[in-house]
Amino acid sequence: MAIIVGLVILLLLLDYFGSFLRHDDHALFSVADMTLVAMAVPLVVVFAISILSLQSKILTLKKKHRLVLQQFELDALTGVRNRETFLAEAQKALRARAPRNYAALLLVDIDHFKQVNDTHGHPAGDEVLMFCAKQLRLHFSEALVGRLGGDEFGVLIEHTDPITAAYVHGLCRRLIDALGQGAGFGPTRLSVSASIGIALAPSHGKSWSSLFANADMALYASKKRGRACSTIFEEDMMSDVRNERALVRELRAAILLKHLNVAYQPIVNGKGEVVAYEALLRWHHALRGVIPPDVFIPVAERSSLIAEIGYYVLRQVCIDMPKLPPVRINVNLSANQIASPDLLDRMLEILDETGTDPQRIVIEITESASLAADETNAGYLKALQGSGFQIALDDFGMGYSEFNQLRALPFDVIKIDKSYIRALGTDVVTDVFVNAVVEIARRSGKLVVAEGIETEDDRLRAIAAGCHGFQGYFFGKPTFIENFDPGQDTSIASGLASSGTSIAAMAG
Repeated sequence: MAIIVGLVILLLLLDYFGSFLRHDDHALFSVADMTLVAMAVPLVVVFAISILSLQSKILTLKKKHRLVLQQFELDALTGVRNRETFLAEAQKALRARAPRNYAALLLVDIDHFKQVNDTHGHPAGDEVLMFCAKQLRLHFSEALVGRLGGDEFGVLIEHTDPITAAYVHGLCRRLIDALGQGAGFGPTRLSVSASIGIALAPSHGKSWSSLFANADMALYASKKRGRACSTIFEEDMMSDVRNERALVRELRAAILLKHLNVAYQPIVNGKGEVVAYEALLRWHHALRGVIPPDVFIPVAERSSLIAEIGYYVLRQVCIDMPKLPPVRINVNLSANQIASPDLLDRMLEILDETGTDPQRIVIEITESASLAADETNAGYLKALQGSGFQIALDDFGMGYSEFNQLRALPFDVIKIDKSYIRALGTDVVTDVFVNAVVEIARRSGKLVVAEGIETEDDRLRAIAAGCHGFQGYFFGKPTFIENFDPGQDTSIASGLASSGTSIAAMAG
């Protein structure tokens, strides 16, 4: 309004002075003229100020508009480009790529991210995402970086010179090393690693769709190799991926149709008496034949079927129990299941349906980086113990073993990996390690089982080391329930009656 009034006053003044200059007598201003000028000057000033204020508001609105557009293009949490913007810019860059220009697409997937959320909560997961995004911006400052999904990022590198496999692997190695520093979360530091798939343009694809598909296959290969690594696309990956996807479909069908079988391997005490059985899953495929567990279990872990397999085995064990001797049965659970808040409810539900006493079940957990000694996992395991289950740390000594786990995680049994048992008496470090584990178990009232006993020498070395229980082909191979000898079962049960049916009979 002030601007309009100002414009009107300005026009009147211009007309007034124009008429004044047209007078022949050039008379001096009258009092009325002076009054009009005095009133007009402030209005002109207000007009000028309004113009400047309007310009300032326009600039401010432009900045806000740019900020809104920028926020629309960026991921709100991590600050890198969001999926839509990254895909649009990447596709545009590839379409505009000159014949002699080169590009590399990296798909970066955070390892075990779901377990971070389940174990530490979503705020911890957010910290990991922000930490990864920060490292990506730092290590690929000239590249296009975007968040493609919950725990997956994309990086598009463009260059006028050919991008070699060695060069891009070097970039990935430095990124993985930087992620290894871990993300800070309160007083703790969260372990972080990532799997990376790489596809190069134009050798692995000229269009976005082909480049993305091939990078995704390479990412899949990195996870299959054990994660925390980078893999560049190769043609034979296509057949590998197709085969694994087919195996996942068949494994899912095998679970639904109950085509997976459970075999039982004995665990004996020092007297040779069976005090427990370990339930081991076996898959006899109608066309492929016997598929070893070390083939289909990793596939199940990568496809999120591992939890269903764990509950499948537990249910089958509960069904088989009336046909087995009255001893505890060891059931393997994955680290993913241990970190699941509904694990106890699911397990108790199965036991209630089958009328099984939880004291008959020993839960074996394979130590791994994902099952670190944190309060959340310890809480879940304590809840299982409180409900009657026993806890066994399986394959102890392999991979990421820490004595801190023995202090932080609740357990009843330590199962020492067979590689240590076979090296007893021939390696000083092995002797010290096994003796330390046995001494910790003795002082805390726990039990130690030696795995992989295949010869009399293995048994004697394990006994000399102070182990309480023994498992391996020397005492018996895994046997299906239909192959158990009823007469033999009776003799085993009667022998156990004299030594006790609890796994604590190992100490005898």
